[in-house]
Amino acid sequence: MLVLSVLLLDGLMPRFATPQVARAGWGLVLVLAVAMACLPPVSGPAGLPRVDALSLPFVLILSVAGLASGERSPVLAGAALTAGVDHPVLFCIGAAGLLPLLHARGVVSRGMVAWGSAGAAVAAALLSGPGSGRLAVLPVPALVAAAALMGVSLRPLAGGRHGGSGGVAHLAGVVVGLCLAARMLVVWPVVPVGAVWGGGVAVAGLALALVGGGRALGARDAGRVLAGMLAGWGGLGLLLVGLVMTGRADDLPLLALGAFRALMLLAGGVGMAFLAAILTLERIAEAAGSLDLARAGGLAVLMPRTSGLLALALAGLCALPPSGGFAVAWLLVQSLLALPRAEGLVGAMPPLATLAGVGLACGLLILAAVRLLSCLVLGRPRTPRAAGASDPAPGRLAVPGACLAGSAWMVLVPGGWLWLTRRAGWEAAGLAGPVPSGALPDWLALAAPGGSGMLYPLGVAALLALAGGLVWALSRLAGTVPSRPVAAWNEGAPPSPPWMPFGEPTAQAGPAQFAGMLPWGAPAGYSARRGLRRIVRLLRYAARRAAWLVEAGVAGVSRHAMGLVLLWLAVAALARMWGRS
Repeated sequence: MLVLSVLLLDGLMPRFATPQVARAGWGLVLVLAVAMACLPPVSGPAGLPRVDALSLPFVLILSVAGLASGERSPVLAGAALTAGVDHPVLFCIGAAGLLPLLHARGVVSRGMVAWGSAGAAVAAALLSGPGSGRLAVLPVPALVAAAALMGVSLRPLAGGRHGGSGGVAHLAGVVVGLCLAARMLVVWPVVPVGAVWGGGVAVAGLALALVGGGRALGARDAGRVLAGMLAGWGGLGLLLVGLVMTGRADDLPLLALGAFRALMLLAGGVGMAFLAAILTLERIAEAAGSLDLARAGGLAVLMPRTSGLLALALAGLCALPPSGGFAVAWLLVQSLLALPRAEGLVGAMPPLATLAGVGLACGLLILAAVRLLSCLVLGRPRTPRAAGASDPAPGRLAVPGACLAGSAWMVLVPGGWLWLTRRAGWEAAGLAGPVPSGALPDWLALAAPGGSGMLYPLGVAALLALAGGLVWALSRLAGTVPSRPVAAWNEGAPPSPPWMPFGEPTAQAGPAQFAGMLPWGAPAGYSARRGLRRIVRLLRYAARRAAWLVEAGVAGVSRHAMGLVLLWLAVAALARMWGRS
């Protein structure tokens, strides 16, 4: 209650409060949450309040986000308050109250607010009602509520321009959505939900991940690219929740435990990398102005430290080794390989199709990150504001650097973060009693759920560092000099003419790069997309005409109400007389 009270006071903090005060409040929340989770239970009236095992990782991520960003809006406080409640009805009330706040920040649409609130209410009613038959339909409202909180949907024509720019509110929505899915589908049901529903949740999560990756690849500015990438990771998180459900229903605790550890690494390692990318883009926007991919560029030489920090953060978001995204993808692939399947080709097709979908989602994330970096960092500046950009003071990059270091710690030394979440994983796997010492996670390795291998992220990082050191040493020994003495930000290009001071715009990377590589952007896909847009346009026109006809009918009835009543009485009297005769 003390932690939740501090969170509530932080959310009600006046707008004129300084970010330093907000950071101090979130730092207090962080310390108290860890202390109250590690204290031994004490029975009796003098017992100390404790933080639930499943609430701890989500509250920690939200506290670190508030500490790093100095967020003064009630979005983060409401998200942490919701994640810290271990009761179905209170949790759903908090989720329904959080949806309008996310709508005000551009994370979710108005329709998502309505559908998410209805899904949370129905899920709470199903969890609180008697009998076990209600669990047969529980995943549908829970999935709707979780998708609404994360701001993801299956609309193929929504595009990146219809969503808000990625920010701390997006991260809060994804964290609470994953917490809702994990609680309602794994922890709270008395009887484990069937494995068929686990497969359905996994398929829905994979579809949401593909749509999020497509939106990131088609977005027009850097903030919406980050929002699409986070939506893709939210879909992969729902896929992991489906795998946890399958492992618990089929009595496969190792599968459920491995998938839950991947979910915790996604919330921690990928979430911290996303937070570092958000803060870095804020520094770039202050120095270079617009983050529109058609107007920014050439920051590799103008802002080298900031550009390098952004590249490292995006490496974690697009699952490049040895980042948190790569660790999550590796555990996800190993969990899919550990799934029970029937003999023959028919039994092997569902896991293979899911693996192909995961690979496609990761490929979309990589293309979106490369497109963002090539437009924002490489090339030449396109505006005078971007040409005058420079790196901020080193102290201003300390916070995103610390977030990136925290993400690296969670991945390179995974035992520390997984040790904090060990009890939550034990409960998610359906195992009772204290966690035995032999089941504790290794400090430097990630174990495959099926026992087929180990991943040492620190060893992968050492190999990459060795390769990078060799390349740097060879480049220094070569001693090459540029063959054309031009300005540094021109990157070897010839001098620009007076009427085109920023060079030829079509000669460098633009927002259309890599977007046309998708089948949806191919000529045949373009025709199909144009036809689908025409059908949607016709449906909207029909809906508007139907609404106009209804309004016209209501207006006519209101004007001639008395005449219609008299006509109805006359018709009824004639019908009655006809029936008697």
